Amino acid sequence: MTSQLERLEQILGGKLERDDARVIPGTVAVDGTEFIYFSDDGKNNFRKQFRNLTEFTTPPYAQSGGVNERGCAIALPDGQLFHAIAYHGDTEGWRKDIHAGAKALSVLLAKIEGDKLVVSDGRTFSLNECKIAFD
Repeated sequence: MTSQLERLEQILGGKLERDDARVIPGTVAVDGTEFIYFSDDGKNNFRKQFRNLTEFTTPPYAQSGGVNERGCAIALPDGQLFHAIAYHGDTEGWRKDIHAGAKALSVLLAKIEGDKLVVSDGRTFSLNECKIAFD
């Protein structure tokens, strides 16, 4: 099995992430990329929430790069759910776009600092207290 996986990685030109070795987005720095989590509104599916948040500003502040989902959700001890996204390129522009969308849509944002999840409302949680799920 391992040799088949190694062969596939060679064909694809890179390593495939193993389920048992997934990295929580934002715990490891990636040059030129910023990670942020947004709170689930409990009404809309992820895709609609993602679009509402990232496409809120017209015209957008971001002039280059992009934003994408990271396939990770963090549930706080009280059950509140946050979804990971990342943006690159014009990170300052994307940051402004996402913060403007979050404010207008009453969505909380969170980021990882060390081993903690820091929520925009001032709460801080150890990642060990939270439930981490990958898509």
